[in-house]
Amino acid sequence: MFGKGLLTGMGVTIKHFFGKKETFCYPEEKLPVAEGFRGGNLAMDWRVCIACQLCAMACPNKALELKVVTDAKKKRHMEHYVHKTGRCLFCNLCVEACPVHTLKWDKDFAFSSWSKTAMTHDAVSDADRADLKELLADIASKAEAEAKAAAQAKQQADTKGGEA
Repeated sequence: MFGKGLLTGMGVTIKHFFGKKETFCYPEEKLPVAEGFRGGNLAMDWRVCIACQLCAMACPNKALELKVVTDAKKKRHMEHYVHKTGRCLFCNLCVEACPVHTLKWDKDFAFSSWSKTAMTHDAVSDADRADLKELLADIASKAEAEAKAAAQAKQQADTKGGEA
């Protein structure tokens, strides 16, 4: 009895010893996460976002703070998208509510902090904000040029109509 159980146990041990390693050296290697993993911070692309604010309305804990700006053509753009991870339930309602599917989880499960202020994440980076300001200035200059051209066309049409 002791011999058979001992040999079976040693066989299992030797099989696992020479088999595939299942451990990870955690700080150096990250565990692979499943496709449906909900966690980390929210990542978004401000170029795709239509600034409808449905994600903030869907959040039961009000963990999202949004700041929307409008350009000269009355189109809305997302300027600040602050995700408070300390308040978040990771319920995925904000991601599901997005009509253009711009919100995604960044799958970074290893974040912790000692203060509440460190648990806020702005999904719009400073570089994105600079690009947005440049885009808004470009749209404003184009809208101004179009308005001048329309005013000149109207003035020319009025002068031609007055001559006839």
